[in-house]
Amino acid sequence: MTTIGLYEAKTKLSSLVAEIEASGEKILLTRHGKVVAELCPATPVKTPVRGCLKSESFVMADDFDASETGFEDFFEKPDHTMVAEDNSGYEK
Repeated sequence: MTTIGLYEAKTKLSSLVAEIEASGEKILLTRHGKVVAELCPATPVKTPVRGCLKSESFVMADDFDASETGFEDFFEKPDHTMVAEDNSGYEK
């Protein structure tokens, strides 16, 4: 691991970055002999996968939409006895 003074690092920044790219090692920056920072190679950022359709393990059957009834098969049958609002105030 290389150690370099802050003033010198300022004047040689481009060459320090090239050295980091080539070697992959960290460079410590010092001020008055004390380490105050470090330069290190960037780590690749992996974009998070959102949704199952972008997952590598997701597989969709060729006949996924072949059902004639649609999504109703997946839910309970509706109970038509329940009323969303009270109709007692309305005249028929």
